[in-house]
Amino acid sequence: MNWQALGVAVLCYLVGAIPFSYLVGRLKGIDVRRHGSGNVGATNVTRVVGASYGAVALIGDVGKGIVAAWLTGLFGVPLWLSGLAVVGHNWSIFLKWSGGKGVATTLGLLVVFSWPTLLVTVAIWLFLVLLTRYVAVGSMGALLGAPVVLWLLQSPSVNWELVGLFGALGLMAVWQHRSNIQRIVQGEESRVFKKSR
Repeated sequence: MNWQALGVAVLCYLVGAIPFSYLVGRLKGIDVRRHGSGNVGATNVTRVVGASYGAVALIGDVGKGIVAAWLTGLFGVPLWLSGLAVVGHNWSIFLKWSGGKGVATTLGLLVVFSWPTLLVTVAIWLFLVLLTRYVAVGSMGALLGAPVVLWLLQSPSVNWELVGLFGALGLMAVWQHRSNIQRIVQGEESRVFKKSR
């Protein structure tokens, strides 16, 4: 790895490490790490602070992925370095190595690298959330499906670097959702679209 690639790698990490969800919560005097699921992400901001604040956090987190992907293209370095933005989001130096789950930032990468894959991935997320009423299930399923969708859409000229990148990010997302998985098994995970009684 040359110095330029190393510099881009550091930039991608630092961009990803900007804790938009934490900062948005602080605008209302709320530390989202201490409320709701405790996750530093747009979903928890929505639950704890409100939908409009959650939307701002979502835009910021998606934007981090867009910027990281753009940086790798601008400097002609390996595209997989953009994945360090997701690492930065999940383990932010600004939050003492804590963070979110990386879903929105991963989607930001797809905005740049393959918007058709993004559309299908979002559709998978929506289907799974409507089916199970668990945002976590939708997020894990969508990101695990993203590399498969990318492979199918690009075949036969597949960019294996990107397939590998999104495969790794999908597995990372599952790891970051391990507490959600435990709560789902125990019947304690919050659902969306709760049925009225």
